[in-house]
Amino acid sequence: DSPDIPLNVSRSYLQADGAVKKISSYITRKVADKLKALFTNNREDFEKKWNDIKIVIEYGMLSEDKFFEKADKFALYPTVDNTYFTFEELQEKIKDTQTDKDGNLIILYASNTDAQHSYIEAAKEKGYQVLLLDSPIVSHLIQKLETSKEKISFVRVDGDHIDNLINKEEEKISKLSEEEKEKLKADFEKVIPQGKYTVQLEAMDSNASPLIITQPE
Repeated sequence: DSPDIPLNVSRSYLQADGAVKKISSYITRKVADKLKALFTNNREDFEKKWNDIKIVIEYGMLSEDKFFEKADKFALYPTVDNTYFTFEELQEKIKDTQTDKDGNLIILYASNTDAQHSYIEAAKEKGYQVLLLDSPIVSHLIQKLETSKEKISFVRVDGDHIDNLINKEEEKISKLSEEEKEKLKADFEKVIPQGKYTVQLEAMDSNASPLIITQPE
């Protein structure tokens, strides 16, 4: 129920109308409640539909703060292994393994399982969960999640070596002397285009890849 709303006006005037705002707020709440009911009553079916509806839900989470709060109960975060978690379930699942030395929860994600396969496998070997976030607007949602929740950080799985993505207290000792490091670095710099790449040597785990090329997100 609402008073008459004039329709022969500009869109901006109509969007500023108090009655329209109340209707919008009511619809937002009803949609969120219905999605929550669908999730609760038949989670398996909801998970099957997630890829078809996720971009609409993600847009709602970005554009409406009230919808964002309610979506916390039904928005899903799929892994590369097709396991679906709510954010609360995800936190509980990874808190023991993916918390860094500063107490931050590091959430690893990939956008392309084929292109990032080796990085995903390296993370899985460590026992880490990797999300598959491939929506075109997911980067904006990640920013909103990072600013609205405490001590969490989303990190792309191929952003660096896995040991650097989740920095633990473990100290690794290099098998090379300082002289050997300088000689090896110089040898690489002779054949690598200057200005395009930066050569960096680090002590790594014994079973880590000997060479890795990374680029900024």
